[in-house]
Amino acid sequence: MEKNKRAKRANYLETIAFLIFAILCINFILNYRAHFVDGHSMNPTFQNGDRLLIHKSKKVERYDIVTFEPKDEPGESYVKRVIGLPGDRIVVKNDRLYLVEHLDKNVDLSRWIDAGVLPDSTVVVRIAQESILHLLSNVEEIPKDHYFVLGDNRSNSKDSRSIGFVSNDQIEGVVTFRFYPFNRFGFVH
Repeated sequence: MEKNKRAKRANYLETIAFLIFAILCINFILNYRAHFVDGHSMNPTFQNGDRLLIHKSKKVERYDIVTFEPKDEPGESYVKRVIGLPGDRIVVKNDRLYLVEHLDKNVDLSRWIDAGVLPDSTVVVRIAQESILHLLSNVEEIPKDHYFVLGDNRSNSKDSRSIGFVSNDQIEGVVTFRFYPFNRFGFVH
């Protein structure tokens, strides 16, 4: 009788352990995916051939590293760092884009730029492509559900300076973990 109770209890525990394992596996499959780094645009953060884990449902925040599918290259996947969030103010002057986070809409950012007085945390990037300069010159803030992304290796990166804003629909997920190579194994910040 006592043996029978222990066997039933062990059976219940095995079933519960299996269910927990199955739930964790399903959660992992639904919320994560692997990504292979192809190129040098994120050097030194990521090297060509690194393998990353992407969290598909994590909310995108400033300076997160994301993967996305570029509009002009279906099937491809880029890895870039989020520099500008929806609502950030931008001004294009000559071939430079000035990006300022959390600036009141009543402030004339253009006058500040002309005076050489830039708010703290202003990001200044050079935009080389005429089509993107034209596209961004009429925009005063990053639109809702869009992001301005840059590669960490600025001199060798196809990013928002050449492809424009990245929409929320294009983003595959936020990079959270590098699982290969093993000597750089760990969480990504």
